[in-house]
Amino acid sequence: MRPMLLAVPAIAAAAVFLGACGTPSTGTSAPATTTSTSSAPAGADGGSGTTTTGTTTSNSKTSNSKTGDTKTTSTRTTTAAPVCRTRDLTAVVTWQPQGDTTHTHRGLVTLSNKKKNSCTVDGWAAISLVNAADEVVPVTTSQVNQPGKPVKITLKPGASAWAGIKWTACDKGDSSCGAGNTLRFNLEASTDGDVADLEGFPKPEDSDITMKRLQIGSLQPSNQGVVAW
Repeated sequence: MRPMLLAVPAIAAAAVFLGACGTPSTGTSAPATTTSTSSAPAGADGGSGTTTTGTTTSNSKTSNSKTGDTKTTSTRTTTAAPVCRTRDLTAVVTWQPQGDTTHTHRGLVTLSNKKKNSCTVDGWAAISLVNAADEVVPVTTSQVNQPGKPVKITLKPGASAWAGIKWTACDKGDSSCGAGNTLRFNLEASTDGDVADLEGFPKPEDSDITMKRLQIGSLQPSNQGVVAW
């Protein structure tokens, strides 16, 4: 029978060995964490790539293939209004007594869009003297930059553009004097066209509209100053 003193050192050694392996070190260790990292490709959001920790953010809300929240961009195409034709407009010519003399007269031309769509005018409207036989009377006519150069104007339905006219009256007994009873306007030709409404002019039956020379001012977006020349 072996002496018991030999077993004590062995047991003590085993205890020391187990204590060294199972006893935690001094201090507290932080729990292990897992970080999810995603990187957006360069240029995906209009700039360099970005790195997001935790949650991945998508910048492709404008993509048509993405389900869920989608940002839709609507592009409106604006089409320029077509050029006004004579048939698209009405014309009123109003006699301007201010500044009238024996031989020089002035009139205010108002062109209005009678259609349901917009159209544009730019330049001059032709004005013609017409007699009782519905014939265009020859009159020396010129276009002038008065009160300034022409302005391109978009006429919405019911909107108007204005121009001034100035003419030199004459004696109906003179063979070179043109006499008529109404005026016509035209945007496509230099004479004839549609009949204009006259305000303040002599009665049509008298044929007392006489013109030896006619000047036509440029079309303007306002009636201010268009006959002050």
